[in-house]
Amino acid sequence: MTARVWAQIRKFLRSGDSYNREVFDWFKDADEFPKRKEVRDILLIGAKDSIQIAQVKMRSFREIIQKSHLKQSGDIVGIPKTVFDADVTYKPEVTLFFRQSKQATPQNKTSKTARVSYRLMNQSSSSLSKADLKALGKSIYDDFAKPGYRFNKGKIIAWYTQPEEGLHLQIYSHTEEIGETVVKKILQHRNLTFDEKFFKFTKPSRNSDPTPGNIVILGETKEKPVWRPTVFVEFTHAMINLHGDTQVRCLCDISGEYANPIYRPN
Repeated sequence: MTARVWAQIRKFLRSGDSYNREVFDWFKDADEFPKRKEVRDILLIGAKDSIQIAQVKMRSFREIIQKSHLKQSGDIVGIPKTVFDADVTYKPEVTLFFRQSKQATPQNKTSKTARVSYRLMNQSSSSLSKADLKALGKSIYDDFAKPGYRFNKGKIIAWYTQPEEGLHLQIYSHTEEIGETVVKKILQHRNLTFDEKFFKFTKPSRNSDPTPGNIVILGETKEKPVWRPTVFVEFTHAMINLHGDTQVRCLCDISGEYANPIYRPN
C-alpha cells in the first residue's frame, strides 16, 4: 500500500461516521470520567499514525473495550419493538441477564444464558425520569454485580406469581432449593416479602442430555440444542423496556458489551 493510499484511508477512518466517531460515541461520557477519557484518546487514530499503529488501536478497541469476540452468536426470532409496541401496551419491564462464564464454556460452544424479568407496576414510560433509571441501575448493580450473582440453572422451574407487584418469575434451576433462593434474591432486591402462596415448582420427568447428538441440516452436520442444560450462570447486565421507546436500554453492565449503560460505578 502506498503512502498516499494509506493517507486517504486514515482520513476516512478519522472523519465522518467512521472509526473515530464510533470511539467518541462509545466514550461519550468521558469528560465526566478522566480514566475513560484517557483510554478514548489512546484509541483515537491520529493524523500521523502508521498502518500498524492504527491496526493495533482498532483491534484493541474491538477486542479489549467492546469485547466483540465475546458476542453471542445466533439469530433472534421476533418482531421489531416498534411493531410490538403498536399492538401491545405494557408497564416498564426490567430484565436481569445471566450467562455461563467464558472459562466454564467448552471450547467451540456457545455460553448458556438465563434471564429474569419483573415489571414496575407503579410506573409508566412517562413517569420514569433518567434519574429514576440511574437509581434503578445502581440498585441492581449493588444487589447483583458486587460480586456477580451466580446460580445453577437446570430443568426445574420455580414460579413466583404476584401480578399486582409485577412478578411472574420463572426461574430455571437445578434444584428446588436453588429456585427458591433465586426467587428470594429477586424479592429482596424489590423490597418484598416472600409468601409461600405465590410460590410453586414444575419438575419435569424428562432429563437433560448434555450430548443430544447431531442432526443434518442442508447437508451439514450440526449439534442438536441441549434441552434445559445444567450450568452455572452469572449476572452480566440489566435492561429496561419502556413502552413506546425506540430501544431497550441498558441499566447497568459488567460484561463490557454495552457502550453506555445508564448507571456506571465511578
